[in-house]
Amino acid sequence: MAEIKSTLDIIMEKAKKFSVTEEEKQGFKRQELEGKIKGLVQKVVDGVMDPERFQVEVVAFQAKEKDLVHRILQEEIVARIELGANNEALLQLLEKTEGLASGAIRKVVAKSEKKDEKQKESRRKALIESFKKKGISGSAVLPNLEADPEWLRSRSEATRQLQEEIREQLKSLPASLYQREEA
Repeated sequence: MAEIKSTLDIIMEKAKKFSVTEEEKQGFKRQELEGKIKGLVQKVVDGVMDPERFQVEVVAFQAKEKDLVHRILQEEIVARIELGANNEALLQLLEKTEGLASGAIRKVVAKSEKKDEKQKESRRKALIESFKKKGISGSAVLPNLEADPEWLRSRSEATRQLQEEIREQLKSLPASLYQREEA
């Protein structure tokens, strides 16, 4: 008489055929680390965690995968920096991770903010002129740049350029503060 297999036996037989490659394991590991680091960065940005506690948490993660944690951390912080936003908490995190080199990054951000303000004023004037051509004028006419698709596109591109400049600046830096502490 044929043996009747349980559902669990059938599932186990099929599971034997599947295996996770080393590359997939690394992907899962990276994905898990990214989630944890994003959570830590968000806590600092929200003011729930202070930068010192953040540093302790990051050092604990780095005990296992120092280079991977550092790259993920850099990318997460840089990806959150935006023109016209309060980036102070993010810049402080960069100071914790990059040490003295953060001054150069602050200069890049300040230069981009200044350029953005000039572009904002120029766009505002252009919109006022276009309103005048339509017969709309007066001291109460204030263009809403946040509703202007051209301005939003321009701001988005400027933010992308800023992030790229920061990445380039970080690539040109010597080893990070964490790496110097452990060396």
